[in-house]
Amino acid sequence: MQKLKFLLIILLPVLMLVSCSKESEETMLLNAKNKMEEAKKLDTENKTEEAKKAYTEVIELYKKFLTEYPSSQKAPEVYSNIAKIYVDNLRDYNNAIKYYEELSQKFPSSKESKYGMFMVAFIYDEMLKNKDKAKENYKKFLDKYPKDEDANEKMSESARMMLQMLDENRSIEDIIKNTQKDSVKSESKEETKKDDSKKDDKKIEDINSKDLNNKDQNTKDQNSKEKNDNKPKDGDEKVPPQKK
Repeated sequence: MQKLKFLLIILLPVLMLVSCSKESEETMLLNAKNKMEEAKKLDTENKTEEAKKAYTEVIELYKKFLTEYPSSQKAPEVYSNIAKIYVDNLRDYNNAIKYYEELSQKFPSSKESKYGMFMVAFIYDEMLKNKDKAKENYKKFLDKYPKDEDANEKMSESARMMLQMLDENRSIEDIIKNTQKDSVKSESKEETKKDDSKKDDKKIEDINSKDLNNKDQNTKDQNSKEKNDNKPKDGDEKVPPQKK
């Protein structure tokens, strides 16, 4: 018992020091942001190696954040940022996939998860040229997101097109050309329907006009017949009016 008290007396200041030295979420994210700006500046100055080192330091700062605050609301965004740096700046595609997949597993309901799942398929397709893994992950993506809830995203639409390209072994240019042809055919069919409709309307108009003319002629003939019937016929005796 005495030993336990002795240990607590020794460890308590250490624990308090560790607790007080823990950086806040805001501070850690700000440090990562500042380092990212430094890395981009080095990139624009064509200091490739220095920029690469700075990007790696940004990733380390983000990883430290995830260790300190694994359940933070900012965690999905941090996972996504790490993966983006691996793709855009370090060209380390396997690590990018690793962090996108971890993002989707740990935060499946986040908006970043949808983007992450799409990017895994896209990286396999475009960067690693692994068509089988790309198809597998596009299908997995479409199973979860069969359509875009937000019309501005177009990710589900893009995934469906990319999967079609892989299944049919065609390029995106071929897909676009066929889409344009289908559009032209559809427009042509609509024009044909409109022309046929106009012809039908003209036929009906002609028939109605003919019927009206026939009715007018029949009326004239009837009036003429009645007029002729009322005229005195030859041989009929005219009876003079009687004088009173």
